[in-house]
Amino acid sequence: MRSLRVLAPVGLGLAVLFGAAFAVGGSRPTTSLTEPENGARAVEVRRIRAHFDSVLAELEARDVAALGASQRDNRSMLLATLRAYRDRGLFPHNYDFPGEAVPYFVDRGTGTLCAVAHLLASTGRRDIVDRVARADNNVWVAQLAGDTAFGTWLGANGLTLAEAARIQLPYERPTPVVATPNRAHTPVALPVAMGASALAGAWNAFANANGHSRIANAIGFGSGLAAIGLGASQMGSQNVPRAMSMTTAAIGGLSVALSARSLHRHNVIAAAEREAARKSKVADATISPIISVGGSGAGVSVSLRF
Repeated sequence: MRSLRVLAPVGLGLAVLFGAAFAVGGSRPTTSLTEPENGARAVEVRRIRAHFDSVLAELEARDVAALGASQRDNRSMLLATLRAYRDRGLFPHNYDFPGEAVPYFVDRGTGTLCAVAHLLASTGRRDIVDRVARADNNVWVAQLAGDTAFGTWLGANGLTLAEAARIQLPYERPTPVVATPNRAHTPVALPVAMGASALAGAWNAFANANGHSRIANAIGFGSGLAAIGLGASQMGSQNVPRAMSMTTAAIGGLSVALSARSLHRHNVIAAAEREAARKSKVADATISPIISVGGSGAGVSVSLRF
């Protein structure tokens, strides 16, 4: 047992140091954002739809008695188009102005039109859309007061410049959040399992090489299987270095193999000892004199017992 007392602290110390090295130095940095991008986009879509809800209510409440019949018809069609545009939920993005609300006539990434541009295109005036976008894609509708073609289109469709400006809205882009690096924390169970299986493996490799300690065999099997299972379960974890998971599983496999070897050696030694004992048995002989009662003869009786 003296060798065990020497190996135990050495094996455990190496295992703990190895596990600590992975836990502290081998972990991968991770980043976390306060709000996922898709969540921010969903908030933006809800804001835009709420804007159009208000605008549509205002446009429908306006007294249009002074408009001509064609103007009223065109206006009604535009309101229906705007309602469908709201329901579809596809709007331009603010790519260039973090933390600011800025209009985009045409989404330069997806080609999606803003509401006013969409209304223009729906009536066959994509030419106005393209011209305005080329000149200033972030223009406010109120700044188009001097655009003759745009003004003519407004009049034909029963809209005022103020109403068109009300339909337009700026698009917001959340201020980018600086990623906060966090060190991934390795579960304590991994270095513990690694240390336990390494210690049990050392026990079965040296102090229990003949396999006579059932406790050592059982601990070797149990800790080895636990290390294999734990290492395998953490292979895909982002918080655990893959090398550490593989090492834990490998040490566990070695512990199981050493336990199996010790158990096999114990069985072989035990069988050899039984065979030697059987062959080394000495026959017991008992010699007894035989005397005839009538004096007619004498002899000996030999009894052999194996």
